[in-house]
Amino acid sequence: MVETSVHGAVRRGSSGDRPNRHKRRRPPPPSSDLISALPDAVIHHIFSFLPLKDVVKTSVLSKRWRSTWTTTTHLVFHYVRPRDIKRWPSLIESVMLRCASPQVKRLHIIYKEADSPKVDDWLRFAEERRVEDLFLCLCNPLKGLYKLPEFLYRLSRLVRLEVVNCCFSLGTTIRWPCLKVLVIGSAELSDDILEGIVRGSPVLESLELCGFSGVKNIIIDSRSVKELVIQFPKFDNMGKIWAPHLLSLRVSKVWDSHSMFRLDEISSLVEAELDFFMCGDKRTHRDLLKEFFEELRGVSTITMGGWCLQVPALYF
Repeated sequence: MVETSVHGAVRRGSSGDRPNRHKRRRPPPPSSDLISALPDAVIHHIFSFLPLKDVVKTSVLSKRWRSTWTTTTHLVFHYVRPRDIKRWPSLIESVMLRCASPQVKRLHIIYKEADSPKVDDWLRFAEERRVEDLFLCLCNPLKGLYKLPEFLYRLSRLVRLEVVNCCFSLGTTIRWPCLKVLVIGSAELSDDILEGIVRGSPVLESLELCGFSGVKNIIIDSRSVKELVIQFPKFDNMGKIWAPHLLSLRVSKVWDSHSMFRLDEISSLVEAELDFFMCGDKRTHRDLLKEFFEELRGVSTITMGGWCLQVPALYF
């Protein structure tokens, strides 16, 4: 019902419709998606958390994304399906050829064998793109260890390096001025090679050795190396560790009496993590373990894993 006042104004009755002043208006649709509008540096950061195959798949999203993946700075070739094993090298090479980024920060490659021509080319790519984080794992040691090329010892941008089933050249000068973390797995080494690595890595902070052979003593006189990790060692003739500036020592996995070592100088050590088990002659191992724990008497923090906790029950 509509009523007219004496002044001629129209007034709506209770049965009329009142306008909803509080009704929300929908915002206009954006002209483009927000992710595409992000700076390239942010997109590359997002790419670093994705598997490489998913990064490549972004090329089908739109014209804007067709070539975006080629500028990624993280190339991680870890997973390979059984049906792709034969063409795995060609897939790696295809991605490298299309990579348009002048610098690749991370390059990780897992490959089934030490095929020198292919691996050499991949490491050349690492050299040209000034890689900072390099991981190379060759999974078929039965065909022999891969000999690292000499130019690898001069990659000045390396901050982290991990190599598995590789061997180092004796007498080659190493220059890794930025290297902070080095992991060596299943390698043939020597006292001189380790000394050259430490000498050529002035800012090295962490050194991890796993399944190595050919080493008699580990001598670390560098003040920058603070952490040493040892797994599956094969010391020659009961080796020793001399590292007066070392702060942290981690020892793990299964050992035998010939792989045991003595702690000759660890005066700065404040933390030790032990999770290893010794197999073989119990009397010999008991004596070695007693000596080992005696050398750690002055360490403020000692963490023992499940294997080491079995030692008292088995040997004492």
